[in-house]
Amino acid sequence: MWDSQVTALDQAEFETVSPNLPGREPDDDLGSWAERLLELLPGPFIPIGCSMGGYLIFELWRRARSRIPAAVFIDTRAGADTPEVREGRAETIRVLEDEGFDSFWGLQQPKLFSPNAPPGVVDRARAIAAEQRIPNLVATVRALGARPDSHETAAEMEIPALVVVGEQDQLTPPAEARELAGLLPTARLVTVADAGHLTPLEQPDQVKEELFLFLSSLASLDSGASS
Repeated sequence: MWDSQVTALDQAEFETVSPNLPGREPDDDLGSWAERLLELLPGPFIPIGCSMGGYLIFELWRRARSRIPAAVFIDTRAGADTPEVREGRAETIRVLEDEGFDSFWGLQQPKLFSPNAPPGVVDRARAIAAEQRIPNLVATVRALGARPDSHETAAEMEIPALVVVGEQDQLTPPAEARELAGLLPTARLVTVADAGHLTPLEQPDQVKEELFLFLSSLASLDSGASS
């Protein structure tokens, strides 16, 4: 789902790592995922996470805050699941295990995109999701449901942060993004028109532009600090 942004960042000579989660070992703990990622990343890094990737940023911060000089949160929130959402995740797992991927995707698709999302974008997202085995998808849903509340963690992240949200995101709506941006000590909030829950896929060019603006601002801060 990050192909467009990775290509642009690589061309600008940024080094990128795009992990495929949950990976070959589909454990259902975001903390375990964070530990595996930290083993892949030898030094400081800037995490950029969409949806569950944002939840993972909090786990990375709790384990290695000294290695994270900045962060980008896209279509995500600081709070844990409500009881109602947990019930919905349990039903999602039942559908995955009893009915399979097609039924699962039929439930998810209407929640993921803006009403005018191009069919090609929807097809691409479906293809990416379909690459995951059912046990991987089940592990992911369980990991999301078991994540801790991260309000206090967000308030401790005294680093430059960018918060991006699709204007028509149903799963983590703009109000959630505003709350997250308000919790983070130094954050810029960007709302993207004509985007749902997968803004990097629906509006790749705008996400690229915002990433470059943010990374450029970090470079300016470093330059000012060293001058």
